[in-house]
Amino acid sequence: MNRKGYLLLVFILLISLSFRLYINYFIPITQQINLLVIFMGLANLILIFYIIQRLANYKIGLLTTLLYAISPWAAYLEVAASPYIILLTFLLVLYVGTQALNVSKKFSLMLAILVIVFFIYRLNQITIFSDVGLINAVNSFRGETNQTIFVPLSKVIENRYIYFSEHLLFNVLKQFTPATYFTNQVRLLGFSFASPIYVGLLIPFLFGLVKSIRSVPRSSITEVIAITALLMFPSILSKDSPDLSRLILISPVIFFVINSGISEFIINYKRKLFRFLLFFTLFMVILQFVTTISDIAVRESVRLQMFLNQK
Repeated sequence: MNRKGYLLLVFILLISLSFRLYINYFIPITQQINLLVIFMGLANLILIFYIIQRLANYKIGLLTTLLYAISPWAAYLEVAASPYIILLTFLLVLYVGTQALNVSKKFSLMLAILVIVFFIYRLNQITIFSDVGLINAVNSFRGETNQTIFVPLSKVIENRYIYFSEHLLFNVLKQFTPATYFTNQVRLLGFSFASPIYVGLLIPFLFGLVKSIRSVPRSSITEVIAITALLMFPSILSKDSPDLSRLILISPVIFFVINSGISEFIINYKRKLFRFLLFFTLFMVILQFVTTISDIAVRESVRLQMFLNQK
């Protein structure tokens, strides 16, 4: 990478820092900004750039870091001092380290599993079975059935383990819904109306996803599924699943897929459809970014206060 590339990376880091300070100024999520987490966020940007430029090229690496920098998803979590930002740093460092030392993929995956399991266990983050409402619902259904002639049947149909299994499956499916990431259907930190990723990036994401699926060798499909499941695992185990704070672990993958789609638009720029999609994406992202900036200054603090009053 040339000098211009490094200057652009520094510029992106400054944009990232400015965006987070801007959010912290208008939205008092925490009493005092956690400089350690902000530093970790900047480190994540550098690590993401380093990894992506090795997997693809430095231009896609810069674009990926730019989208990560202006994404409300990462910015809000860093300002809120989410511990999953730190976990993401550890996982990125682990990936870079194992690649540098030529550690086998299986051993690298085992290390990542150990790090994530230790983290969620240490911080008592397994909350999927702590939802009292689910347990009460099962007990209520069984109580109603016990008053009928279908008592034996209730032991099978309304078994709490079956009920929890269905709930777990539903949690898994919700992780793969685009609305989770590209709309405000799931509230960031429980109160924000900002989309984790700007919806204007949905089209390049879909293009990039198709491109990525086609480019994955059959021998690596199991590995890709395992990594995806591992990164989504903490969110699946949350009673508030899908949990955007935990899903931040998979955000670099999503942004990489998005940039694969954008690169496809650029490569096929001479074709009218791809040229239109590229300009449409740029227009939508700029529009949403400006709207988000305005919304942060005007409405988000009110939403936060309403959210805190309801707790």
